[in-house]
Amino acid sequence: MLISRAKPGAKREQLVERLTGQLNFETWDLVRRGDLSHILYKVGDEPGFFALLNASNFEEAKSLVEAGASRLDEFDLEIHPVKHFPQFD
Repeated sequence: MLISRAKPGAKREQLVERLTGQLNFETWDLVRRGDLSHILYKVGDEPGFFALLNASNFEEAKSLVEAGASRLDEFDLEIHPVKHFPQFD
């Protein structure tokens, strides 16, 4: 799971503008390939998002996030490994 946090000093207006603008072409590629799904946007005082990022391991997820980090420079991005069925490896 990918979770955004506003970077210190980022203004709410900047965050809202970034999140309500058109998705970048590279981001759409991730969605089309199935690497990025279930993008949900936070509401309230601190705008942001979380999404499911499909990767075979943490290093691959980190690489995907680092490749797109410049498109979301107002946010710190956290990667949280999750799975559907914890009893299966």
